[in-house]
Amino acid sequence: MTAPPKPPIPVKPSYWHDFWDAVITILKGMAVTIKNFGRVVFLRQATTITKKWGSRPIALRYRGTIGLTIDRRTGKENCIGCLACERICPDHCIHIETIDDKPGHKGKYPVVFIIDNNLCSLCGLCVEACPTPSLIHTDVWQIGGYSHRDLVFDKQRLLEIGEWQQEKWIRMGLGTVDQVTGKKSMQMTDEEWQAEEEKKRAAAAARAQRAAAARQQTARPAAERHGKVTAKQEEGKQEETTTEG
Repeated sequence: MTAPPKPPIPVKPSYWHDFWDAVITILKGMAVTIKNFGRVVFLRQATTITKKWGSRPIALRYRGTIGLTIDRRTGKENCIGCLACERICPDHCIHIETIDDKPGHKGKYPVVFIIDNNLCSLCGLCVEACPTPSLIHTDVWQIGGYSHRDLVFDKQRLLEIGEWQQEKWIRMGLGTVDQVTGKKSMQMTDEEWQAEEEKKRAAAAARAQRAAAARQQTARPAAERHGKVTAKQEEGKQEETTTEG
């Protein structure tokens, strides 16, 4: 048997080969630096992203900062105060305080809605658990601050972010937030709200009438039975008086 051929011994590059390779690499890097330097200093063209929310194209599935939305048809907040997002949040970064009744608002009204982005992991569980298109992921990613307090967003800040995202979807031709998310808002216009309240009052009045009629029907047999018992007692008294006489 013949021995297998030995692998070729790699030729070690010479000193000058390494030297010129290093020089070429440095020149390539310096060319990029000098080009950007000239564009910034002489042409006054910025090379960084300077727009407020960034200018790079972002995918529709991007899960950025959480925002709150408003129903464009009614002009009212989509949140119904169900607290589903607060309960499901694994980081406990959502705090909500609600009131039970606000005229014109369907469901509970959130007077306080806070998301602490210091703790938020952008897992998206709150967005999935929300039964309305109230909570959404936005394209906002520049939310840095100089303190932890700067990353605690109140309700007003969340509404600004959510409405910015909804405006962007509308400009892109995707539609409003309920069309993008596939969830239906529970809010109603003032006219629809008044009609709903009138229906509720009419239904309550009908229930009260039925209950009163039922009470009357229940009380009538009792009165009749009481009348029969009284008549029997009077007959018994009369018989006793006749016997004694």
